Amino acid sequence: MNTALRTAFSKVLCSLGVLAVVIGCAAPAQAAFILVSKGVIGTGTDTSGLFVAAGADLAGKTYRMTIAYDDFSTAFHTSSSTFDKESGRMTGVVGVTVAGRAFSANIVQSFGAMLYVNNNGAFSELTGFQSGDDAQGQNVYASHDLSSTLGTVTGPVIAMASYTAQTGDIGRVAFTTTGPAGAASFTATPSASALVRPPAELINALLTYISSAGLSKGIATSLSAKLASAQSSLAAGDVAGALQAITDLVNETNAQSGKHISNAQAAEIIRQAQTTADVIGVLYE
Repeated sequence: MNTALRTAFSKVLCSLGVLAVVIGCAAPAQAAFILVSKGVIGTGTDTSGLFVAAGADLAGKTYRMTIAYDDFSTAFHTSSSTFDKESGRMTGVVGVTVAGRAFSANIVQSFGAMLYVNNNGAFSELTGFQSGDDAQGQNVYASHDLSSTLGTVTGPVIAMASYTAQTGDIGRVAFTTTGPAGAASFTATPSASALVRPPAELINALLTYISSAGLSKGIATSLSAKLASAQSSLAAGDVAGALQAITDLVNETNAQSGKHISNAQAAEIIRQAQTTADVIGVLYE
């Protein structure tokens, strides 16, 4: 059960105002991680016409699954130099798009969820995720179970970047839903997935870094204004505007590197900004 994650994203803190924009439905107050998975369905049936025609075979159709895990702060946690695990009776938001048509559910009751990483890669598994007592009474099960032949993670880091399928990998994604909104189910081997922090958290973390870096007031104000613009653009669903604001911040930082911003500070600001842009690309592609 390992999701090979090719690079590590920054761990950060903050609000989740844009998550509802990302997946198109009401989000929990906080989210610890967002799992994004995509690929081609191996087997599946749309019983009620949730995605395509009622009774249609889903095999061969593209899917995209987005799972927003709720805050893991009260979940069971164990860690060592090569092992990191968090689990608990989590809630969150599940969004699935098949053949361009989207479904989402805000999970208010679940059997539990688990995140696990070790030094032979990493996996993310969400099992028994059920919304039996949400507003619609829609039941949802979503699981993400991947193994990789590549050991690309050298230590436990729950906040990773992306997985790309390699020859020899074993993986399985399963989704089932029944209820007033409709019924459908499928299984698939993902071609790619990502486990990330929400962009708003990344932006707030960079704002915190800039405010505590001892920069001149004018430089700090200018950089912070660009991040505020990126945050506002995301909240309004303007992805291009958010990315442009981040690009403007990187350009200004490069121009001031070695002058009003030390080379080391500039490198850190640019690193965090690029991570934020990468995450936005994953979530809004």
